[in-house]
Amino acid sequence: MKLLRTLIGALAVCSLIVGGMSRSAQAGPQEVKLLFPEPFSAASSYAEGQAVGMYYGALDFYMQNHPALRGKYKMRWVGDVVKSPADALNAVATGAGQITYTLPQFIEQFDPDWRIITTPGMFVDMAHFLRAMNTPQWKAKQEMLEKNCGFKILKWTNSIGHFYLWTKTGPANTLKALQNQKIRYAGQQSYAVAFNKLGLVGVALPYTEVVSALQTNMIEGLTNDIFGYTYYDLPRQTKYMLPVPFGFGPQALVVNVEWWNSLPQAERDVINFVVQCTDVHQYFEAEEKRILKWWDENPGTELVKLTPEARAEWDAALTQAAEEFTKDADPALIKAIRDSK
Repeated sequence: MKLLRTLIGALAVCSLIVGGMSRSAQAGPQEVKLLFPEPFSAASSYAEGQAVGMYYGALDFYMQNHPALRGKYKMRWVGDVVKSPADALNAVATGAGQITYTLPQFIEQFDPDWRIITTPGMFVDMAHFLRAMNTPQWKAKQEMLEKNCGFKILKWTNSIGHFYLWTKTGPANTLKALQNQKIRYAGQQSYAVAFNKLGLVGVALPYTEVVSALQTNMIEGLTNDIFGYTYYDLPRQTKYMLPVPFGFGPQALVVNVEWWNSLPQAERDVINFVVQCTDVHQYFEAEEKRILKWWDENPGTELVKLTPEARAEWDAALTQAAEEFTKDADPALIKAIRDSK
């Protein structure tokens, strides 16, 4: 009997130990999923992924080491679930992930006024954009996303660069020289309107078809963000680059609102500290200037030079396109941008 009681006692202790271990495992770090359309091995080759990777790394380090976060959270880059930035934003908005990045064109699905941001000729640079986002009018727009759409913009982190125009033939240093050339764009309606004003023939193509379209003369040039020039190997495909910014690509880090608001204040403050202190946009602005300089000095490429009169003609056409495209938008939002220059 004594032996039986001993065995029963030992089994009870084992049961407590196993139960404790099970509860400990259940109380492990909460996985914080950062959703991205590709694994980091691919994303690290272009501006969007490079920028997001810096924030991921900073957050991962703090979650492993900061006393307020250590043992409670664990970052995970999820690059094999969503197929596009739009999908990633929708997934975070509905709680399928906690963090992702986005661009204004993907916010348009929630609020069409965000099309103003991608309108050609609207912004000078990232500093101008950040000043505009800090106005009462655009602060209210961002707060509406948080209130009604399930996601919160934690920070506008950087720009993926201005969108420029490259051509195979040239130098096309006047609007007349570019008349009726077939130019690829990604399908933005704002660009279609601008192309019409500039006298260009717009061809909407996915990025996967750009190189073959250039090689088969289906198109004679393209618009793209400046950092995409290496992806398409543009120095071999399109000799001429026109240094007139078509559009601007600001990038934001966003979080699921319900998850964010559920965090204890002290933990939320630490995460916000990491995001606000990490700064990458100056690097990308400097890199854009370096690429423009390289394109000008490289013997195999040419940065097209415009006379003041030719540049004024371009600017006037882009201004007309912007006015036409945004004629139904809230004029207070446009005024806030122009007053922030």
